[in-house]
Amino acid sequence: MLGRVITPGLYVCLEVADNGCGMYEKTKWRIFEPFYTTKFTGSGLGMSAVLGIITSHKGALQLQSQLGQGTTFKVYLPAQKPVSDKDENVQQASQTSWQWGGTILLVEDEDQIRYIAKTVLEMFSFTVMEAVNGKEAVDLYQKNGADIPLVVTGMGMPVMDGYALFLALKELNPALPIIISSGFGDADVTSGIDHDDIAGLISKPYTPDKLREVLRRVVEG
Repeated sequence: MLGRVITPGLYVCLEVADNGCGMYEKTKWRIFEPFYTTKFTGSGLGMSAVLGIITSHKGALQLQSQLGQGTTFKVYLPAQKPVSDKDENVQQASQTSWQWGGTILLVEDEDQIRYIAKTVLEMFSFTVMEAVNGKEAVDLYQKNGADIPLVVTGMGMPVMDGYALFLALKELNPALPIIISSGFGDADVTSGIDHDDIAGLISKPYTPDKLREVLRRVVEG
């Protein structure tokens, strides 16, 4: 991937291919850059987020594409070695020690990013309610606020953006912890919202480990 050599070892390979129009050479080298997109709409964060997740699991990604002949992605994830019952118990205890099992309201207008974030949150034993914009999130919270102790939201959204959503939710519940996920940088976020009022900040694209770190800090805090 991007000229990097895949470390020798035992891997599980997932291959996804199509017979579409393929990619130009320039596109192949830039497809994983944050915010790069060939579409008229969208943030271009989908493939960057996918790559971040694969890398965080010590995996690798191969891309093959030719104009007029389609594109193939190969995802390589390290195969797990058999573990003893003792090792498995220790591993399970480590994995569950930080898990909470509560409900999170996830607010994100980008379908790919929302799907990936939901999948990761469910891996951490959270139940996820989804909203695609601030207005939809406010409506969900007004109906289910008693069951939503935590919110993770993006910022650049249609109808009602993350800034307006943050203020609306804080009016409904000043003590509600809200984690902000943004691709514009922490300084841009805190220019419109007091840093002390934000439960957690995470920059896009983020890895599962980074998301877990922020969630754990907020939940335990």
